Amino acid sequence: MSVQISYKKQALFGLVLILCILSITEISMRVYDFYFPNCQFIESEVYDEISFELKREICSDNEKLVWDRNPLFLIPNQHFSTINVNSEGFRGNELQNNPDYRIFLIGGSTTFGVGSTSDFATIPAYLQQKISQNFKEYDIEVVNAGIPKAYSFTEKNMIKEKLFDYNPDLLIVYDGWNDIEVEYEKYEKSVDTNLNDQLIREIKRLDFATPNVLIKWYFNYKHDVTNVIPFDSSKINEKVSLWKNSWEEICKLEEKYDFQTAIVLQPLLGTGNKLLTLEEQKLQLHYDSDKRNKYYNLYANMLNDLESTCSLTLDLRDTFDNNLETVYYDSGHVGDNGNKIIAERIYKEISPLLINFIDNSNPDM
Repeated sequence: MSVQISYKKQALFGLVLILCILSITEISMRVYDFYFPNCQFIESEVYDEISFELKREICSDNEKLVWDRNPLFLIPNQHFSTINVNSEGFRGNELQNNPDYRIFLIGGSTTFGVGSTSDFATIPAYLQQKISQNFKEYDIEVVNAGIPKAYSFTEKNMIKEKLFDYNPDLLIVYDGWNDIEVEYEKYEKSVDTNLNDQLIREIKRLDFATPNVLIKWYFNYKHDVTNVIPFDSSKINEKVSLWKNSWEEICKLEEKYDFQTAIVLQPLLGTGNKLLTLEEQKLQLHYDSDKRNKYYNLYANMLNDLESTCSLTLDLRDTFDNNLETVYYDSGHVGDNGNKIIAERIYKEISPLLINFIDNSNPDM
């Protein structure tokens, strides 16, 4: 005599089986992601002296970071092992109440410090250390206003809609890379217009390892099997003009809001005369850096046009000319040492502005 199982029990059994498979898959993915974090920078020579545990934390923390793109800003009060976003939405410590002089360093992921070992190893943090060492008598605050994916349009809006409320004395704009890469048609859109980008961003916010690991596998596979990612030079002159016009607009507000502006063109892989290491040579070919850098010269030329409007313009493309070690771990990001070198260069250039502030604060000296 055969025993028939009801459809209801079969469906319940099937559901339980599916849940078990999903649970086992999720647990396996979490274990795999813990021991084999799939971040491209982990294998770079830039991180040779850093423990695997710390590299894993850096990778994990950068993936957990959340920002909104309408408009672009960091979600406040995010605290991880290597990254802290304060209650105002800036990386690092809480802002001071009434500093003598306040500096905002504005830019994208390179300013924010993607890949940095801590909040204290970013460009703004190293700049703060340098200023504090040499201007001990004054309370000069440097704020990290970098946001991953930011470029001149989103940065300009953040300055006008948010940063002016904090009474800045100096705005240091450190960018160029994201501007030359952003599509011209999307320049004035601070939201994800691509449905796939929206979906991926929402998936990354979920507390499930499986879809996130699969997404990383997919994009890293595409990265590895693509020999050259061609640079798109379409509408380049129009993009350069938009970049120049954005900062000209901000610099024209200096007198009205009583601040100064330093426009800094950041170094990228292959700019200047740095002798590239073997790793950097491979990256240069992979990211089509030679073609990109040829058009990047157009941004440098625009610095001349901004000189008459902005307090300071600075071309940092040659910053690493004397460095023989591997500095870049991709087309533009650098590690802690690279951040420190950049910060020292910026400090040297803005020192006259700080000295002028001190002289005006002490007219009798």
